[in-house]
This record gives sequence, C-alpha cells and structure tokens, in this order.
Amino acid sequence: MNPKIVKLDHMRVAGLQIRTTNEAECGPNAKIGALWNRYYQEGYPASTPGQKDPAVVLGVYADYESDENGAYSLLVGKEVEAEAPLPAELTVKEIPASTYAVFTTRVGPTVEVITEAWKHIWEWSQQPGVTRTFVADFELYDGVRCADMNQAQIDIYIGIADE
Repeated sequence: MNPKIVKLDHMRVAGLQIRTTNEAECGPNAKIGALWNRYYQEGYPASTPGQKDPAVVLGVYADYESDENGAYSLLVGKEVEAEAPLPAELTVKEIPASTYAVFTTRVGPTVEVITEAWKHIWEWSQQPGVTRTFVADFELYDGVRCADMNQAQIDIYIGIADE
C-alpha cells in the first residue's frame, strides 16, 4: 500500500466532534464508533447546509496534542462552502492547504480495512524521510466505494511536510 502524493487547497469541514486517543479507542472508553453512529442517526449527512459534495463524508483528525500517541480531535462531517450558515451543534474545522500522502484501503468491511490501513500508516510514518505534520489527516468516504460498508474502500489522507 504505497501512497500517492497530492496537494490540496484549504477546506472547511462542519460536523460532530470528539476528543480521544488511540489508546482509549482500544478499550471500553472508545468514542469513535458512537460518534459515527450519532452522525448518521441524527441525519447530518443529508441536513448539513452548504455541502460541497453530498456524496462524500470526511473523518478529520486534527488538534493533535503531539503525534499518534497523544490526544486528538476527530470531526465527522462534510466539506462546506465558506459562507454556509451552520447549526450551533456543528463544529467547524478549517484545514489549511497542505501536501498529503494518500492511502487507499483494500475493499472490505469498513472497521477492518480502516484498522489495517492505520496500522500500515503508523509503520510507514516511522520510515526515514517521512515527516507527518500532525495538523490534519482525514478519511474520505465516497458514496460509490462506500455505499456498502461491508464492501467499502476508503482513502486516507495523511498530512506530510513538503520535501
């Protein structure tokens, strides 16, 4: 699973947010699954105003305390237009223009392929010459490849320093 390198412009993402750690997510205090469930159960994919692409949902990792071992925020939401008025319960995350290493999971059950991919990314990021920025990373779930969450394929964008 070798990444492709892309440069993306600034993005504005609105959604529901939690604060957690990878360690917490491996135990009884895991929050990520509940956040995703709430996002869908409360109808945010359809009701978020000013969506740029209604077929795409993003899981944005930001506000890193340090690296993959520290606390971070996860926001599940949609990229929105700059001027979109948003409900008070949604958090807005501004993601600066950046360079990303993009990893594409294999096709399979969402939780399984995401877990596999992140393990690979953590190993990859330890290689010489790889510098993660820990500003913002995100998972991109599109309406075509993720229509069936048991046969999903997800792109994971990892912010990296420009060489």
